[in-house]
Amino acid sequence: MPAILIIVIGVFIPMAVLAVYTFRPTVDQQILPEWTLSNYARLLEASVYGRMLIYSLFFAGLAAAISVIMTFPFAYFVATKVAPRRRFIWVALAAMQFFTSYLIRVFVWMNLLGDGGLLNEFLIGTGLISEPLWLFGANKAGIVITFVYLLAPLTFLTTYIALERCNPVLLEAAADMGAKSWQRLFRVTLPMARSGLLGGFVLGMIMILGDYITPQLIGGTEGYLYSNIIQLQFGSSVQWGMGATLALVLMVVVFALLLALRWISGGAPEVGTFTRSFNPSPAPALRTYAILFLVMLYLPIALLFILAFNDRPMIGFPFTGFTLQWFSAVFYDPLLIESMKNSLTVSAIAVGTSVVLGTLAAVYLARSKGPMRQTSLAIISIPVLLPPMLLGLAIIIGLNALGLSRGLWTIALGHTVLSLPIVTLLVMIRLEGLDRNLEDAAMDLGATPAMAFLRISVPQALPGIFAAALITLALSFDEFILTALVTGSESTLPLYIYGALRFGVTPSVVAVSVMLLTASFTLLLAGVLVANLGQRKGSPSAAAGLALST
Repeated sequence: MPAILIIVIGVFIPMAVLAVYTFRPTVDQQILPEWTLSNYARLLEASVYGRMLIYSLFFAGLAAAISVIMTFPFAYFVATKVAPRRRFIWVALAAMQFFTSYLIRVFVWMNLLGDGGLLNEFLIGTGLISEPLWLFGANKAGIVITFVYLLAPLTFLTTYIALERCNPVLLEAAADMGAKSWQRLFRVTLPMARSGLLGGFVLGMIMILGDYITPQLIGGTEGYLYSNIIQLQFGSSVQWGMGATLALVLMVVVFALLLALRWISGGAPEVGTFTRSFNPSPAPALRTYAILFLVMLYLPIALLFILAFNDRPMIGFPFTGFTLQWFSAVFYDPLLIESMKNSLTVSAIAVGTSVVLGTLAAVYLARSKGPMRQTSLAIISIPVLLPPMLLGLAIIIGLNALGLSRGLWTIALGHTVLSLPIVTLLVMIRLEGLDRNLEDAAMDLGATPAMAFLRISVPQALPGIFAAALITLALSFDEFILTALVTGSESTLPLYIYGALRFGVTPSVVAVSVMLLTASFTLLLAGVLVANLGQRKGSPSAAAGLALST
């Protein structure tokens, strides 16, 4: 109940207030306590909103589809050609990047794209082209490339988990009946992996539809999508009633996409549970593709690290010498230090609250069955399925209705809402794998139920709790989209970096980004390693816990 109460206060009530605001007029930047349909009339009369929504859906669908197609060969290789004992390494390498700072990964592509970006400069310098390519420009093409890069780990995870549970006997039977390799792919493999492919596509679309930062940073005025229009209504335009209406439409679209995913994938054929079987036949082409895929994921980040140690006073190449001066300069910026302290404060509150309440919820979910369990799990999981932008807008509208001012506590509330489902699901996985007979044996020896739980189950569940804390700490420290909406006058580290990206990027900003990435990678790697301590052979794969966080 405490976990559900947090979700109700942080999500459901603000969403209800947002729905009410769609029927309120905005006059002189104030929401009036009157009922009206003027916002909906304006929405229907101005065709620009409908056109922008359709364009954004097409744009998001294109980027998500490219990402799904690009990651399928890699997921197929890891799920079917890699021995189970080594899959964890491949999965961790592919998924880790997804849980690091979203803003910094966008910043990486800000340096790579554009007429003067590193990609065009490299191609011109090598003589392959004579003028900058439009494909690698700071335009719509560049936005699609950036989104494909951002979505790749997510679409890999959803596809991999579906493929990992495909029964290899079916492929062998198809081969015995004369099916060619392409026939086995289209008639057996793809139908069995349908839920994962569609899941990656839909979740990728939802992620793009709720992102108002990437199009603006990469494409400038060319990058305006539906989410940017919503953000403007709550920003410079101060038209909260209209903004709430547009946000409600986006929310309806998101839930429609989720229902469509449920309906389409609900009839997927039964492919069995994880068997740890794999096809040991060599696949040099797939292995080469897999290695290139990982290079594509980490080469841009590696370039950022190189730039941070470059003695050149301007960001870019050539590399003129090794230096640490940009890192030392970081600690002489009082605003940066204050932003870092704020991030640590918010993360400590959000993670501490999420671990306590999420663990309590996980205990209930792991030990109960029936409709109440499914309802509770659905309520707690809602924040994972909604774009952070919608959560942020709902929170600030709820605060406005209550007359409350924003500050660090509102950021902590938002981060708690995002972290709580992740902690609950990760700990629940750990608790469901425990043998309840051990507690029964302890109680037979005289222990009370509470004592049996604390002395037997909690120590075994500690790796899951500790891993959830580390992963949510990294996510909270990196969170930007929701933070930018619910913050007051305070700044966190991602907000500081965003301000620097807008008003002048210096090598010191690159150094800060590298420090944040390093901290995120360290926390996530420790969390994943701890989460897999003591996992029994044949237990759910390493990807399961990571995928829940998406």
